[in-house]
Amino acid sequence: MGKVKYTEEHVRFILDNYIKNEDKCVKVTGHGLGSIKLMLQNIAATYGFVNFSKGNPMYSRIADEYRKENLVFGKTMSEESFCKRFGIIE
Repeated sequence: MGKVKYTEEHVRFILDNYIKNEDKCVKVTGHGLGSIKLMLQNIAATYGFVNFSKGNPMYSRIADEYRKENLVFGKTMSEESFCKRFGIIE
């Protein structure tokens, strides 16, 4: 069985829906919950918050776009706030 890759659409869908409905993310993208959590950890690794891997530039680019589109108190969400929001770090 080959490795299932995330498309940009998958990553965007997950970032938009994961907090509200993890199961919907699994159903729509076809990725398991564990795989989705690993994808989120990859983003945190790129940001330097976890020592998981080198991260994935595509995931981080999309996460950066998400942070800029989802302002917190009128400002771009910080990398740390993003990771906390998605439960990657405490």
